[in-house]
Amino acid sequence: MMRVAIITLAAALAAAPAPALGNDTEANIAFGGLIFEKNDQISMDAEDLFLSLDLVRVRYTYTNHSSAPITLLVAFPLPAVPLEGRDPDWTEASYPDWNDISMETRVDGKPVGLMRIDIAKVAGVDVDKRLKDLGWPARHWEDPDFLARINALPEVERSALTAEGLLAMDEHEPGRVRPFWSVETSFVRTQTFPPGVPITVEHRYTPMQGGSVASALDRDIRGEALDPDSEYVTRFCVDEAFVRGYDRKRYRADGSVNDLVFPVENWIGYTLSPGANWRGPIKRFRLTVDKGYTDRLVSLCMDGLRKVSPTRFEVIKTDYEPDRDLDVLFVALTPIEGGQ
Repeated sequence: MMRVAIITLAAALAAAPAPALGNDTEANIAFGGLIFEKNDQISMDAEDLFLSLDLVRVRYTYTNHSSAPITLLVAFPLPAVPLEGRDPDWTEASYPDWNDISMETRVDGKPVGLMRIDIAKVAGVDVDKRLKDLGWPARHWEDPDFLARINALPEVERSALTAEGLLAMDEHEPGRVRPFWSVETSFVRTQTFPPGVPITVEHRYTPMQGGSVASALDRDIRGEALDPDSEYVTRFCVDEAFVRGYDRKRYRADGSVNDLVFPVENWIGYTLSPGANWRGPIKRFRLTVDKGYTDRLVSLCMDGLRKVSPTRFEVIKTDYEPDRDLDVLFVALTPIEGGQ
């Protein structure tokens, strides 16, 4: 097996949960793809993470504590698509073009190139060879004729491929099938960590936003939305202060809804948890979240955040061991033209 370090991304797709783009970790390339594991020789001395709807920027500092150079295959994994592989509402138009993120990577200030690897999986099992045997593309959404081709297969063959897990019945079009595998994409390169000499790795990219027009936070429907088990609470940690801020913008003084102010939600995600896979905790972790403009609301699950400017929030932690990933909710209550 080849030892690898993983540099993960976090991002979001429109009208879908946010794909995660995030932290470095080490892994093995083994059967079935990239397998994350701990590294006990290289520490993450610092992580400086900036999140906004327009830009994600992260800078890591590492030190190799062994007495010899360590060369690893470093990967930047992207979220599997379709997300969770089995979403019946997923359509071909929802698939991302990872070129749109405009990712840049630098090591000690110098730009580095990356190679793309795609791994097709069904229920976590690598099916790349099986797809090649069938003559099917892993990134099937890039082939405009693929859906027609699989639905033109004889019924007995479609049934066998459905039983195998490669196809599934299309819940929106009875009698038709759709692909049922997900694709995990990583951009990889080799990286040498010299002994005792800190190195800096920087990434920046444009996040792909998840989003929704209107909001379930309106008073007449928010009961279920703010249930303790809801995504607003468990994923974004929306609290009473956030709701009060929403109400100040959404409702008039007499309690009536201001129809001239329209809520729009966006969200992005970032995978923090692999940062716990290096030697010891992250010695210094700094998170900055910029909501873009003062009237936008923002919520995420991170204790200790404090406001440092009209649009920015920051937290600094020492000896930090991430135990969850980040999802950031932005809510804009935008006046409609002619509104107040």
